[in-house]
Amino acid sequence: MKSFDEIYRNIPEPQREELKRFRSTHPSRKCTSNDEWGYISCGKGDDAVLLLPGVFRFADEWFRLITALENEYRIVSPSYPPLLTMAEHVEGICDILESERIDSAHVVGISFGGWLAQCIVRQHPEKVKTLVLSNTSGHGFSRIQLIFSLLAVRFYPQRLFQAGIRKGYYSFLSVQDSEREFWKAYMEEISLKTTKDDFLTQRKCFLDFSGNYTFTQKDLVDWPGRLLILESDNDRAFDVGAREELKVLYPRAQVHTFHEAGHMPLVFCPKEYISVIKSFLRKPGEV
Repeated sequence: MKSFDEIYRNIPEPQREELKRFRSTHPSRKCTSNDEWGYISCGKGDDAVLLLPGVFRFADEWFRLITALENEYRIVSPSYPPLLTMAEHVEGICDILESERIDSAHVVGISFGGWLAQCIVRQHPEKVKTLVLSNTSGHGFSRIQLIFSLLAVRFYPQRLFQAGIRKGYYSFLSVQDSEREFWKAYMEEISLKTTKDDFLTQRKCFLDFSGNYTFTQKDLVDWPGRLLILESDNDRAFDVGAREELKVLYPRAQVHTFHEAGHMPLVFCPKEYISVIKSFLRKPGEV
């Protein structure tokens, strides 16, 4: 596999060094009770924030939000191991929180992490102080599409598979011109870390979520926490129908819509995204 310096060799030095410095000061640690799981743990403060990454699977996709929050909050951000079910993911997250001696946390989940966050708050509502669902939906992808992708990927040569991963991930992002090459390099790094087995296992977990989890408005009627929905008006991963269904599912949620920010507004408009998160955590009722 290519080294960091090879992958990011053509990236402007400030951007390259920002990520490199973050990784050197935020090493991954292993969960003491479940060593399948690696995660970043950092920060200070009385409150904890659990950051659940999306389909990229790796904790450092949150590196800018972590940097922005760690002086006020304890931060935990996992990297997902290849697991077949959402139940295994929920169990692993709970193991990490127990290992870190965190009884409850503010939970922020994006995309797949948003699905996982919705499972956690239903299974362990006492562990969730507030919930932020970013660029996600209340249900899984089409089972037909998932089954087709499982069948097709098995026959891809590894290099073609990795090229497809890069193209697929990048197609969902809206990126400012000044950071376009940085995020292309990050997508290349993610694709090189992702095996076909990783991809297939992840898609089987999507199938598990689509087939075995149904959410209703009544599920959280007794949960006292606050909820924020973050969406983009041009999110290609979740169309307007899925976004509207999520708001119907959580009628008391605050909603913030990013303009032309794609599937990951933290990439397109990091200052706005971070400001909205901070406002929600600090000031009930204001975003």
